[in-house]
Amino acid sequence: MTIAGIATVLITRAYLAATGYPKVGGGTIHIGHVLWGGLLMIAALTVALVWVGKRARNWTALLGGVGVGLFVDEGGKYLTTTNDYFYRPAAAIIYLLFAALLVLASLLGRDTAAEATDPADRLALAAQTAATALISGLTHDERDRALRLLDGCAGADRDAVVHLLSLAPPHEPGRWVRLGTRIRRLADHVAWLRFAEAVVFTLLVLSHVVVAVVFIVQATTGEPHTTDAGAVAASAVTRTAAALVVLTAVRLLLRTRRVAAYRLARAAVLLDLLVTEIFNFHDSQFGALAELPWLLAAFMFLTVRQPQE
Repeated sequence: MTIAGIATVLITRAYLAATGYPKVGGGTIHIGHVLWGGLLMIAALTVALVWVGKRARNWTALLGGVGVGLFVDEGGKYLTTTNDYFYRPAAAIIYLLFAALLVLASLLGRDTAAEATDPADRLALAAQTAATALISGLTHDERDRALRLLDGCAGADRDAVVHLLSLAPPHEPGRWVRLGTRIRRLADHVAWLRFAEAVVFTLLVLSHVVVAVVFIVQATTGEPHTTDAGAVAASAVTRTAAALVVLTAVRLLLRTRRVAAYRLARAAVLLDLLVTEIFNFHDSQFGALAELPWLLAAFMFLTVRQPQE
């Protein structure tokens, strides 16, 4: 849902800029896309309430994501008395909303099955999987995960869930699921290359130190091209803090304290993603997107390579 929402905002902004921000409606009437966003969110809620299964869940995520994207894109109009679509803080607010949704999705998307220790909880999770699978089918991996959940369970309830799983039709992963699996495998392979750690930590140091120095200069000299002195000053503070954390992480890494080094490096990147980028979007608007791919790639690398204690 979050990915659909982000894509919707970017596509909408690009389309409106390319077409000169056309007016939809005649006379005194203007149909803003916030209306279509609301209707799509209602449609997503309807799908979620009426249908079950993977297909319904996918449609709910798609319709809801596009609806949220269209809705929040016009947030500037409803935060100002002048209905200003180009209200500068709107970009930062949109980023903050989607960042919060991604954090929430990450927390909710943790491997609940792996964390469940009580047999009753594991039985309930397996039963939920089996019930949904009667409609949507089960992939080989999903069937294996459900059966592993039943390890340690016994009795008629377990037998009933196993029977339901046997009734579920087989289902092959879709094209996008297979593509995502290939991308994850490729990313994991690249992350474990011999030179990857040295390259990533070197880039982390260079990018953080250089950018922190640039923002400190801008904040202290008041360069005339800066659009918002407050946002630049705040960015200078957070970027300096992140740079110091990265330097400390490298120092620990050189002392072979890998667990602490990776934790600090991840903390620095999270500081960038969850705090610094808010000021960056306020100052640079959607031009701040240029920095995100590197930060996300670095965070993924640090997550994959995080040493075990």
